[in-house]
Amino acid sequence: MMVFSPIFRGSGAEIFHQRLGTSVSGYGIQTNIFKFTPRWEYFPWGAKHYWGKYTHPGVQCDVVHTFPEYGCFFKLKKVPLLVTIHHCSFDREMLALASFTTRIHHRWILKYFTQKTLSLADQLIAVSQYTKTNICEALQMELPIQVVYLGIDAELYCPPSTPMKSKGPLTLFFSGNPSRRKGFDLLDPLMRELGIDFQLRYTTGLRGGKSASLSSPNAHHLGVLPEAKIVEEIQGCDIALQPSRREGFGLSILEAMSCGKPVVSSYCSAIPEVIEHENGGYLCEPGSVSQLAKAIRQLAQSPELRQRFGNHNRQTVLNKFTQLQMATSYRQIYSSLGRIPLR
Repeated sequence: MMVFSPIFRGSGAEIFHQRLGTSVSGYGIQTNIFKFTPRWEYFPWGAKHYWGKYTHPGVQCDVVHTFPEYGCFFKLKKVPLLVTIHHCSFDREMLALASFTTRIHHRWILKYFTQKTLSLADQLIAVSQYTKTNICEALQMELPIQVVYLGIDAELYCPPSTPMKSKGPLTLFFSGNPSRRKGFDLLDPLMRELGIDFQLRYTTGLRGGKSASLSSPNAHHLGVLPEAKIVEEIQGCDIALQPSRREGFGLSILEAMSCGKPVVSSYCSAIPEVIEHENGGYLCEPGSVSQLAKAIRQLAQSPELRQRFGNHNRQTVLNKFTQLQMATSYRQIYSSLGRIPLR
């Protein structure tokens, strides 16, 4: 069975499709991921032109699996279209976090393309219950959306083989694109408030660069890291920090949880579906530097509490969020759409 996945590079959707493709490859499902430059987001008909070169008559494709904002440009005749919704990009809260030009683009362009894509799709998936509810409310319509949580490779993202003893400042780790949505603007004031007893090590996602560097002397920019290095950084930190104002799911949080780390994040959007407040970490008021600092200091005072929260998070991943669980759900969906029996 052949699944084509056209996506734009530099987002969590890219990571999702890569991991999913690896997970289902041993079950008679081959995935072909087409990565378009993010510049085509503003000229999607250009991406459609190149897409046509890849999908000329005679090329085997049983299912097209893509995302909602531009999925309508990748629809193929007589081929089922599967759409995974990672977040809603044009609701009121999301638009409030964007610049003026981005708000115009999302409100009038992306909303139109999303509606068109959802009307063409044969199957709709959301990565969280929050995302499902959010997209239905933003479009003011009920949609037949199935929720399938994202999964993590729990063998790769695992606790360190030997307990790591902190020397010097307590280490925080942040991973994500340098945007207000991810709470990147909160990191500098937070590190200044925490002071020299704490250090932040951070990577600015797939689209990050030198311009995203923080000014605080106790914040260290790691650049864009390969996955193996990200695992090492998570394993080596004391607390995972993810002060997002908005998450359709929270993949970076899941990675830290799988490595057995406590998490300090925000009580908003889909995050409470992933991590349990006061059992796996602390969820603070979105945008509150003082609450983030208080939560971090509370964890810093007790290695036992950090260990207990980390153990709880690891078990939560094993129970609900493994890559195998995610792959099993998508194998069944692919088989149903492509009318090809599972092996």
